[in-house]
Amino acid sequence: MYRLLLIFALSAAALCANPVTESAWEKNRSFYDYLRLNSINTAIITEQDDDTADALRTILAGSSFFEHRDEESGRLLHALIPIGEERQISLYEENGAYKIELIRIRYSTVIESIAVDIRSSLQNDLQKVMGNSRLAQELVSIYDDRVDFRRDIRLGDQVSALYIRKVRLGKTHGTVTALSSFIETAKRRHYAFYNSDDEGYYDENGKSLAGLFLKYPLNFRKITSTYQPSGRAHPVLGITRPHLGVDFAAAKGTHVASVADGVIRFAGCQRSCESGYGKLVIIEHKNGWESRYAHLSGFNRVSPGMRVRQGQTVAFVGSTGVTTGTHLHFEVRKNGDTTNPLAIKNIRKDALRGEALTRFAEEAKRQKVSLDYYADTAKEGVTRLSQSSK
Repeated sequence: MYRLLLIFALSAAALCANPVTESAWEKNRSFYDYLRLNSINTAIITEQDDDTADALRTILAGSSFFEHRDEESGRLLHALIPIGEERQISLYEENGAYKIELIRIRYSTVIESIAVDIRSSLQNDLQKVMGNSRLAQELVSIYDDRVDFRRDIRLGDQVSALYIRKVRLGKTHGTVTALSSFIETAKRRHYAFYNSDDEGYYDENGKSLAGLFLKYPLNFRKITSTYQPSGRAHPVLGITRPHLGVDFAAAKGTHVASVADGVIRFAGCQRSCESGYGKLVIIEHKNGWESRYAHLSGFNRVSPGMRVRQGQTVAFVGSTGVTTGTHLHFEVRKNGDTTNPLAIKNIRKDALRGEALTRFAEEAKRQKVSLDYYADTAKEGVTRLSQSSK
């Protein structure tokens, strides 16, 4: 109960301009450094479970976090530090001692429409209207295979979308998801509709524009170890423990590609390059998804905070960390929970069929009517349609 009151107090204080500050997590700052900076016993790190300890090592540089401090002494009372779109680290004082928990990020969800005539570029014009470039980034990823943004779009062409935006303490939080959209070129509207069944985008005929995930992150010879959450005998340590990913046999130096658009959250060695995952890349994707690529030999010019595209080479296969030989260990997580990468259903597809197509077509028809209505009748800019809290 005390923790919940602290979280409520922090949020309320932020809204009422009490002694709460918002800051950006500094580049190369570790959570250990943060504890020392605030005169907090660093032994608290060793008391955490694996999931929490992992989160403490993967705070993204530049992330906005909030601190509640004693107004007179400046002593830290509570900090909320995001580690993705859905979860955050809660560091708080209770009965004279500091504690750490991973908790859900609280935010409001708004549905809005936007209509913009292109005057300079898609990126600049949407940024000017919305105050951020996140919708533009989403639309570029959706239409990348259909529209040449440098050649096809002309001044006066129209862009319109119905989208979901998360709002945290008055600011846009995380990615923006387009529910439906069109980009007009040569007086023709290219439509895209979001399919909640597989989190992919399709045109009005149910043909896929882009899937969320590639099936595999590399060209490989064979799978040497499957996803076994109930446990397997570790080939090096000789103990039984969960294997939370898939191992692909591949030669050293084989290109490793990001399976989806996202942001690099970590690229390096967590403890040391001779232990655990060795050289590791963690990529954060939309809707709480995350992919991990381990035992790498090196990285392909990536760093935390960098945006990467689906299929972009991010690293190279190796044998660093605890391993018997050269291979790629590949993991996928959803809101912090691991899942079988080979069982993900929303991989790239050519088209919807059967009942899936029927459901999608009905929803797409409704979305198209709304999209065209707001594009043709509303004033240029953003229109708020609904809002709910989560």
